[in-house]
Amino acid sequence: MRLLIDGDPIVYRIAFASQKKQEDGSVKADPESYTLHSCKLYMSDLVRDTECKSYKVFLSGKPNFRDKVRADYKGNRSKAVKPIHYQLIRDYLEERYKAQIVNGMEADDALGLAQEPDHSTAIATIDKDLLMVEGLHYNYNTREWKTVSAEEGTRFFYKQMLTGDRVDNITGIRGIGDKKADKLLDNNDNWDKLIVDMYLDEFDNGFQRAVENSQLLWMLQRGKEMPIDFYEQAKV
Repeated sequence: MRLLIDGDPIVYRIAFASQKKQEDGSVKADPESYTLHSCKLYMSDLVRDTECKSYKVFLSGKPNFRDKVRADYKGNRSKAVKPIHYQLIRDYLEERYKAQIVNGMEADDALGLAQEPDHSTAIATIDKDLLMVEGLHYNYNTREWKTVSAEEGTRFFYKQMLTGDRVDNITGIRGIGDKKADKLLDNNDNWDKLIVDMYLDEFDNGFQRAVENSQLLWMLQRGKEMPIDFYEQAKV
């Protein structure tokens, strides 16, 4: 089994763990050598725990096509200060582990495009967005395995369309959380119509907003197109 590793969360995890806030309010980071050793141990544990035969690390680069879809995509993160050793760890993953820098899209998309539904690959991440990708998944935070079917992946996408994604600054339908979204999907046969109708009721530019949100939320996948058909809904 080939492990497809989402490197972005690992960079932040190791980098933030390596620094501490001082009494005077300043932030001090551990020595570079100590931080890189921590990263090496983390990667070794990940490979050992998954018993993978090979692996590939992916890191997000620039630009991201979603930035052209809506200017405020991930706008809630734009002012966030990166940890001190952020670039150090990225460079280390690229040099030692041959991490692929993914430009034009996100590392998540590259993971989705590389994933095989026959379990010859597995996505290793803590990012819930990738649960719309069919196949084997490993959460390196909880150390749990999960198999996502094609139907489960599609359903998760529609669920995200209803709830939105606060982490990425994507607004969904007001007042709808996970439980209410599941209930709506369970009680409706035509999910495309459900989405469009609710967006038209929620937003002044509802149809455009639905199209944009779908482009922001959908993870690119090999051999699978975005399931929602806006062209058909526009004719209704």
